Amino acid sequence: MPGSEEIAGFYPNQYWWSAAKPGLLKKFEAIYRRMALRGHVSFISKAAGNRSGLALLDVGCGSASLLGLMKQRGFRVMGVDFSSEASAVAKDENGVQVVVGSLEDAAFADASFDIVTLFHVMEHVTNPRDVLKEVGRILQPGGSVVLQVPNIDSWQFRIFGAKWYGLDIPRHVIDYSSGAILRLLAEAGFEVHRVRHFNLRDNAPAFVSSLFPSLDPVSRAVRHRRRNVHEPSMLAWTRHLLYLLLVICTYPLAILESACGHGATVMIEARWHAGSREF
Repeated sequence: MPGSEEIAGFYPNQYWWSAAKPGLLKKFEAIYRRMALRGHVSFISKAAGNRSGLALLDVGCGSASLLGLMKQRGFRVMGVDFSSEASAVAKDENGVQVVVGSLEDAAFADASFDIVTLFHVMEHVTNPRDVLKEVGRILQPGGSVVLQVPNIDSWQFRIFGAKWYGLDIPRHVIDYSSGAILRLLAEAGFEVHRVRHFNLRDNAPAFVSSLFPSLDPVSRAVRHRRRNVHEPSMLAWTRHLLYLLLVICTYPLAILESACGHGATVMIEARWHAGSREF
């Protein structure tokens, strides 16, 4: 496994978010992002029993677009992220407080939260058991963890192999099948309540990004920032719209693979019980 310093070098500044001043294209991206996050919002709300006012922590929250939406629904929200820039954007754009550092660094008090979310976090960490142990410590008895990871048992991985976008080498250090992540949760003392293989934001886009990596918005933005190159506005709009059209056309396949239990991602709700055994 790579060390923490080596892993930090895998992530350029503004890895999958931007602190640029809002332009028309960025506003369009923000609207699309909020629409695509509806599945996340619905899943979390159901984990909360459709109650408001619960304490919600999102680990690896970035600029906190999701937490901003949950805050509008009455949740008491908090984020954790390694990026101080993302933390500033979260506060300015979404009114969300973010602790800079790792979950362990944040040192929250025992039983501080009703729900902890980890969307596309577990595949990035070298110590998943330690992370889940900390999640259990800061959850209320009966509280829920909601997590999502790419599914190595997906049809997409079988089709694309090493070129599958969900691998994201070298940033993903552990790849999970549905069975593996469910086993990990059970061994950590969590009781799995729901499993979903379809996700509006991730499944179809992963297919398109695997086929046409040059169109992927995140990869393009990272490349441009690394090279200090500005993409002409007309070209950026053309690529964004082409990418969106391809994603829409791919949804039937994403729905089919998910219905067969082999979706590109797996999203899980599991509940923590006081006295659960540690490992």
